[in-house]
Amino acid sequence: MAEPTIGLVGVGGYVPRYRLSGKALAQVWGGGASGERAVANYDEDALTMATEAALDAMAGRESSRVGACFFASTSAPYVEKSNATLLATVVDLPIAVLTADITGSLRSGTTALRLALDAVAAGSVREALVAAGDMRPVAPGGELEPLLGDGAGAAVVGRDGVIASFAGGFAVSHEFTDVWRNDGDRYVTALPDATFVKSYGLDRHIPEAITGLLERTGRKKEDIAKLVLYGPDARTHAALVRQLKFPDSAMPKESVIGRAGNTGTASCLLGLAAALEEARPHDQILVVSYGNGAEALLFEATDALASYRASRPVSQQLAAGRPLASYGKLLRFRRHVETEVIRAFSSVPTAVREERQNFRLYGQKCSDCGAVSYPRRHLCWKCSSTRLAEHKLGRRGRVFTFTKDHLVPSPDPPTVMVAADLEGGARRPASV
Repeated sequence: MAEPTIGLVGVGGYVPRYRLSGKALAQVWGGGASGERAVANYDEDALTMATEAALDAMAGRESSRVGACFFASTSAPYVEKSNATLLATVVDLPIAVLTADITGSLRSGTTALRLALDAVAAGSVREALVAAGDMRPVAPGGELEPLLGDGAGAAVVGRDGVIASFAGGFAVSHEFTDVWRNDGDRYVTALPDATFVKSYGLDRHIPEAITGLLERTGRKKEDIAKLVLYGPDARTHAALVRQLKFPDSAMPKESVIGRAGNTGTASCLLGLAAALEEARPHDQILVVSYGNGAEALLFEATDALASYRASRPVSQQLAAGRPLASYGKLLRFRRHVETEVIRAFSSVPTAVREERQNFRLYGQKCSDCGAVSYPRRHLCWKCSSTRLAEHKLGRRGRVFTFTKDHLVPSPDPPTVMVAADLEGGARRPASV
């Protein structure tokens, strides 16, 4: 009897709307930077972006099936506190779920994916969620500022409804310090000798991982239909592709690194989601990450991919970018300059009591008239009945009304507040 197929059952990606172009940076600092990178808004971070990608990957799936949740990042908002647990809560996973933060290396995204694949293969969990996000801090005017973009990618691993089956993996580890951030450092540091990094790092470690995987799985380069390859920047990425001598057709039409920049741990998961949008059933997809070594994962698209539709395709998000109005906004977003803001505060007891309402997004539904309420209340707003049952709210809706507040301090004025009618009922206030 053949073993059940294990692989990807859902994927998702998140690319922030704002873009910072090399031209805009050159106007401030001089030089000849080109291309563009995605810029997260002032109220976003690696975890919020990963959560968006995870919600896309989980769209239409039963959260009760997920038994493990892995979050990967080198720029997680919490240093001492589980980021993965907060991710699992917002995605509304069961409390009986294994959570872990995978961090410290740019390979963390694919490492987390491999751990999820192994956990499902071992039978310890039915399905596993992996989400990677990065918003790596860079010094204003530094050489990394035009290169490092913000973004996130996610995948759900399981056995039922597999859209890309796992065919094998291979990893190599090398002590090689080319990019790092020590405890207490505010910004990422890169070795200034790019030629040395490429010759002794990228050009050695990546081919080792690819060769090892191809030998282990019995594949040839000609068999690869889609190549998802990490690159520190668009130019080096293109040079690596030429050196590796894969078929030209293997490169995805939509260049994630060219449109969003180097998204760190999210790079390969985001690229994998984009590649699956172009892939056809039975295509071989090779994913290669880099960081203190390299890791290669091989997937084969299944017939189920033909009917799979991403909730928010990565290609559409890349195309929907809009220029950041000014470089000054970026300085405010990343708190490089002091601005007047209202400091957010929260009550831990209140957060605990209202977890299902505020994090998992549950409201109430009247058992008598069917009206949906949010936030929770003692009486139905429509018929005054006390027979209210917990009700899961939709995450999409239509704006009913909005305000633009020019008086409230904000890094990106005006402050826009909306009241949105959610799918399935309830009206919810929010800032946008």
